[in-house]
Amino acid sequence: MEHNNNNLLSHICRIDNHPVKDLPVSIKQKYLIGLAAVLYTISNGNATMKTLFTQWAYSIIGQDASCLFSQQTDDCVKKALSINRIGFRFFRCKHEFFFDCFYLTESFDKGLLPKLGEYLTLIGKNIFTKESLKTTIDYFNGSCDKNALKVSECLQKHRLLNISFKQQKQKRVLVVANVSAGKSTLINALLGYRFNNVRTTACTSRLCEIYNKPIDDGFAYFQSNHLEYDPHIDSHTSDDACKVGMHFKSTLGKANICLIDTPGVNNSTDTDHWKITTTAISHGAYDIVVFISNGKYNGTTDERKILEHIYRNCKKPVLFVLNQLDAFNRSVDNIDEMIQDYMKEVKAIGFKNPQVYPVSAIYAFMLRHSNNLDEDELDELDLIKKRFSKDFYNLPKYVGLESSSDIERTGFIYLEKGIIKQ
Repeated sequence: MEHNNNNLLSHICRIDNHPVKDLPVSIKQKYLIGLAAVLYTISNGNATMKTLFTQWAYSIIGQDASCLFSQQTDDCVKKALSINRIGFRFFRCKHEFFFDCFYLTESFDKGLLPKLGEYLTLIGKNIFTKESLKTTIDYFNGSCDKNALKVSECLQKHRLLNISFKQQKQKRVLVVANVSAGKSTLINALLGYRFNNVRTTACTSRLCEIYNKPIDDGFAYFQSNHLEYDPHIDSHTSDDACKVGMHFKSTLGKANICLIDTPGVNNSTDTDHWKITTTAISHGAYDIVVFISNGKYNGTTDERKILEHIYRNCKKPVLFVLNQLDAFNRSVDNIDEMIQDYMKEVKAIGFKNPQVYPVSAIYAFMLRHSNNLDEDELDELDLIKKRFSKDFYNLPKYVGLESSSDIERTGFIYLEKGIIKQ
């Protein structure tokens, strides 16, 4: 289920407006016990299915319902299906119940839908549920119109958003750099979160895949090969897992993108970093390489070595990022000259018409994460904002582009456009 697992990292797990949410607690409890019984039976108690159920149930009842996911008798399902009248208002709970059963099963493993249909047909074979079940089965088989399904539109919209996002062609972006090029900060800026630890020494020691989610829906990751979920993204870092899902708070936020973070290739304390990254370049599954250089210290022997490897072994587009230009001094540094020299070096290796993006990852990150900066960082943001008000730090102008906002002046909007365009 590897492909399906990766899809689940982009999956929206919760819903704000489930129609059962406003019913009395006792009714919601009965509903969820029946739903859990169906999903437990169909998945044989699978831990990933438990996570999907638990988060969906939280949307309904507002508390942890993981204890409900256990083996139950068929009577629990029948009781859930019998919920049809609240006071004087008729509530067709069976339609929502069938939808939830099929939707969560489809999200977990679409191949289990026929088994689910057979199971529910045996459980709910009476004149009150037969038609509703048949319509639901036809809907999930794609053989009936959505208008035939008697469930709230919010449920169908939730499913369609997940489906439409996953149907986008996923773009896998391999991010490569030497130590101290600012790779972790750059990835944090693309995410809009402080996810990668930023240290003066190399910290990434393995590939880390970060999948975008279409909306802000918490933090998903795999642990012991099953899906885990936490609504609090900021409590996690790249140390937690090597495959994660979160919503990118940047212009990449609507795209089906996976960032693949690689170890710094010239880490003198761990030669495995070179092997891990070069193997990913030569044999990995990706669509584009983003190569990051430290703008002040590019053109080193180590950098040329990895660029030569990329040139020989990569058949995909490469975007060249010159980072940390916020550290340049107007009185002694020449950004335009540095970019021209860099392009000559890259062309000398063999790259034709290199796409170069001058950026300040630290400034872009601070702008996007400004509500979560500490006091010292806010002071630093004030200083860097003042610096970037000078024309010298209008980074897009050095590659013939215009900017009209603070975030555009960092060069990041154009880098993100370049990633999406490829």
